[in-house]
Amino acid sequence: DWNVLRMAFVSLMAALILGACGGGGDARLPGNFNIGVTVGGLSISNTPVPPGGSINIAIHAGESVSLDAGEPAVWSLFVGGSAVSGSAQVYYAGANITATTLNPSAVVVNTYAPYPLQAAIPITLVATSTYDSAQVATVNVLITN
Repeated sequence: DWNVLRMAFVSLMAALILGACGGGGDARLPGNFNIGVTVGGLSISNTPVPPGGSINIAIHAGESVSLDAGEPAVWSLFVGGSAVSGSAQVYYAGANITATTLNPSAVVVNTYAPYPLQAAIPITLVATSTYDSAQVATVNVLITN
């Protein structure tokens, strides 16, 4: 019957139009931006660092810290207050500090000091969501002996 086909077509078009209005389960959409922090493979916080938030942690020279934003992010590294660009290896105040991008959302920072440090070394990692540049979270790390 023509009326049945026409109603089926109208219903299908309405479903397609309403489905395009959002609310789907597309994993590429923003909303997962929270920084998970692990040191030596162990999570150091039960709650990830949310957008606008920060966390202060201390690690010993020789330990690694892994950060995962949960979605693609731009990572900025500051060593002793100075910006370091890209994945880099820096020798600063007696320590080797290497930042390596693991994937679009995660980075790991490895540290090594062949001798005891004269003073603690502050580094900061800032994550900015690639979906929404207003979503920024900060992890302050103090490298100690």
